[in-house]
Amino acid sequence: MTPADLLRDLLPKPPYHRPDAPFRLLQVTGPDAGEFLHRLCTQDVLGLPEGRSRKAAFLDAKGKLLAVCAIGRVAGAYWVESPAEAVDALAALLERYHFTEKLTIAPLAAGPCAETVAFASDGVAGGDGTAALVEGAPGMTTRRRGLVFARHYGAAAGGAGTLLDGVRAECVRLLVGDVRVGRDSEPTTLGLEADLEDAVSTTKGCYTGQEIVARIHTYGHTNRKLCALRLSPGPAIDAPQQLLEVEDQLAVGRVMRAVVAPGGGYRVGLGFLPQDFQAPGSVVALADGGRATVLA
Repeated sequence: MTPADLLRDLLPKPPYHRPDAPFRLLQVTGPDAGEFLHRLCTQDVLGLPEGRSRKAAFLDAKGKLLAVCAIGRVAGAYWVESPAEAVDALAALLERYHFTEKLTIAPLAAGPCAETVAFASDGVAGGDGTAALVEGAPGMTTRRRGLVFARHYGAAAGGAGTLLDGVRAECVRLLVGDVRVGRDSEPTTLGLEADLEDAVSTTKGCYTGQEIVARIHTYGHTNRKLCALRLSPGPAIDAPQQLLEVEDQLAVGRVMRAVVAPGGGYRVGLGFLPQDFQAPGSVVALADGGRATVLA
């Protein structure tokens, strides 16, 4: 079974609507805003067309993952969309590197965030990433593994579709590999270990952590990678647990988090595995005797 199969299983009646999606927006404005974000994050911010958005990450000097977000460009300003639990830390990170640049970092759209989730194959507009005012309020659209996530803030936070409950939304997040820093990652996690290739430009100029990223791209691969997993039935996993080689029971990785899919027939999770175990269809064991199959 592929991630697409499981996503169709989880979302049989698209589009889906979540009226209280846990996301927030920051706005970076001023003549130096683009250059500032460009030199800090992994994405080509200066190459971002008006009205478009792209996934981005912030790394430390050793290439370790500090934050994941989406960045959009609207009317000369830059919107930075973050999971709600991480937005204050991201704002503090940006302020830490803000010295003499002529820019302002401030929250944008303090009102509710409503999210619509649909399959790109169904012809959803904006599936390649957009940022725009929708009915006078901010809206951001991102795409990941065949799904389109359209988020509207404040006055535009209405929506229609099948109600997306929190458990189903979390299963979808894990299946598409939308990593949450500190929840799915560790302090030692490198940016490229977190399945963030779509957030990393290989052509832009220098940014914090670029030397490590460039070295990995040039000379090889990471020793491990975050993989989407389908786990046998069992309880939710909220703290890292070992993943074992099936026959000799040697530890080969860790599952970081797993949630029980609606109906309880399986669990969906994310876990770190070395290269030899990353191929879709690879099976590893859990300490309790369960099994985990690599999806992507």
